[in-house]
Amino acid sequence: MTKTPGEQIITALLETPARRRFDVVLERKAGPVLVAPPNPMPVERVISGPVLPLRIRNLIPSGTTEADSIGYARETSITNSPVVPIGPGGLKAQIDMTYETVTSPVRTIPAYLKVSEQLWEDYAAFQSWIDARLLYSLSIAEEKQLLNGNGVAPNLQGLMAVAIPVTGVGANLIAGVTAGVAQVFGFGYVADGIVLNPNDWGKALGALGSPALIGNPLGLWGIPLVLSAAMASGSYLVGQFNPNCQIFDRDAASVEVATQNQDDFVRDLLTVRGEERLAFAIYQPGAFAKGTFTP
Repeated sequence: MTKTPGEQIITALLETPARRRFDVVLERKAGPVLVAPPNPMPVERVISGPVLPLRIRNLIPSGTTEADSIGYARETSITNSPVVPIGPGGLKAQIDMTYETVTSPVRTIPAYLKVSEQLWEDYAAFQSWIDARLLYSLSIAEEKQLLNGNGVAPNLQGLMAVAIPVTGVGANLIAGVTAGVAQVFGFGYVADGIVLNPNDWGKALGALGSPALIGNPLGLWGIPLVLSAAMASGSYLVGQFNPNCQIFDRDAASVEVATQNQDDFVRDLLTVRGEERLAFAIYQPGAFAKGTFTP
C-alpha cells in the first residue's frame, strides 16, 4: 500500500534529518481525509476544515509525460454520406472529417504554508499538516482547473470550456441533467460521469420523486455522480470521460521546506511548499455536454 505523502516525508526525514526537498507519490483517488495520529499531543494538533472527497480525477484516464507540452489531434466534426453496399463500378461513400491540432502546455499548480519549528519537530502533527491541508489544497486547485480552466496561461483548458452546450435551460436539476445525458448519447457516446455542485444536489434530494434514481455509490440512472464545489451552482457537466480526455502528470508532487524565507528564521517558522505539474488533453469535445438549470 502506498504511504501517504506525509508518511513518505517523515520516513525521508528519519533517514536524512537535514533533508529539505521531498518527491512524493500521490495515490490519485478520493481526496485525503484527516486521521488523527494515535495519542496526539493537545498542542499543535491539526483540526481539519471542510474536506470534500475530490473525485473528478477518478473519472479521467491518466498518463505521464516528460515534455513541457503535449500535442494531439482533436476532432471537430465528421460528416458521413450514406454508407450503403455498392455494386461493381459504383461510387463509394465518402467520410469527411475535420480536426485541429492542439498543444496543451504542462502547467504548475503550487501552494505553500507556514509551520512552526515545534510542529516541524512533531512528526505526527507535521505529517497531518502535509496530508490534510497542503496537498488537499493542491487537489482542490487541480479540480478547478480540470473543470473550469480557460486555457489562457498559466491555466489549463478545462472541460467546461469545450463541452457542447445543451439547448435551453432545464426547469430543475433532473430535467437539465436528463437533457445533457440525452445529448451525449445522441452524439454516439456513452455517458460515464455527471458533475454537479454539492449544494444543488442537496436541494434536489427532497424533490426527487424516485429513490431508485440514486445509486450507491452515488449516481443517477446508473451513471456515476461526482459532487464538486468547483462546479458553479445551476450548472452541470455530463460526459464520457474515458477515453475522451486524459491527464498527463509531468512530475510527482514535490514538497520543499525552507527556513531562510522572509523573516521565518527570527520567528521560528518554516515555509513548506508543495506543487504538481500536469497537462490535460480533451480529445473529443462532443463527448461532453454542459448546461444550466434552475437550482
